[in-house]
Amino acid sequence: MTENQTPSAAAAAAAATASVAVKLPEFWKSDPAMWFARAEAQFALARVVRDETKYYYIISKIDQSVICHVADLIENPPADNKYKAVKDRLISRFEISAQGKLECLLNPCDLGDMRPTHLLACM
Repeated sequence: MTENQTPSAAAAAAAATASVAVKLPEFWKSDPAMWFARAEAQFALARVVRDETKYYYIISKIDQSVICHVADLIENPPADNKYKAVKDRLISRFEISAQGKLECLLNPCDLGDMRPTHLLACM
């Protein structure tokens, strides 16, 4: 901290230059909303708050079969809210519709080797 910096300004400067380690799993096509919830938990733990940093972490964890859905947002990213734009697009493309969720519930489920409570949770 220099003489002219307040303690909060010095902390902000240190946070801006600190390296963070965020470990995200590969993108979950079957449940994108929960994948983003997990990503946001990782961001909170690592104190990642910058939109651009979140955007680049997300882009780095999506594979070739998914990246085509956000190619325009990668080639020509919006000036503001890059992370939100990618998040909204991926959730809208991969989230199961209410009709799809209903069909899954109505389809016969096989208990197999699951406990009844586990089957209920899956339903």
